[in-house]
Amino acid sequence: MSFNLPKPVADLVEATNRFDLDAFMEPFADDCMINDRHRQFWGKDAVRKWSEIEIVGDHVTMDVVEVIDHYGDLILTAKLDGDYDKSELPADFGLVFYITLRDDKIVQIILMPEAGRKLSKATPTSEAATHYSEPLIA
Repeated sequence: MSFNLPKPVADLVEATNRFDLDAFMEPFADDCMINDRHRQFWGKDAVRKWSEIEIVGDHVTMDVVEVIDHYGDLILTAKLDGDYDKSELPADFGLVFYITLRDDKIVQIILMPEAGRKLSKATPTSEAATHYSEPLIA
C-alpha cells in the first residue's frame, strides 16, 4: 500500500528499510526527542546511538499500514521486522509512531505498541542503547 507521507517521514521510512544510519538521521531536528518503551532519547546524538543499535543495528524494516493526520501531527502504524528478539511478540508485530513535524524536520516521535500489545522484553541490545539516555526500569 502506498501513502502520501510528508517528505521527512517518507525519507525516514526509506532510510530505515535500507539500514542507512546517516539518511535515517537527516530528517531529525537537532533537538529532537524519541520516546521508545518509556525511554527518552533527547537530541541527535542520543537518537543516533539508539538507532545505531536498535534500528539499523537490528535491521528493522517498516511496512506502513496506516497513516492519520491528526491536527498536523502524524500517526503512522507500521508492521516491523528485523533481527531483534521476537520471542514474546506476535507474528504481525506493529508499532504506532506519533510523529511531530516542525519546519520540515521531525522534532518528536513517540512509539507505542499497536493495539496495546506488549513490547518485547529488555534485552542486552536495548540495555546497551539505554545508557545513552535514561535508565531502563524493569
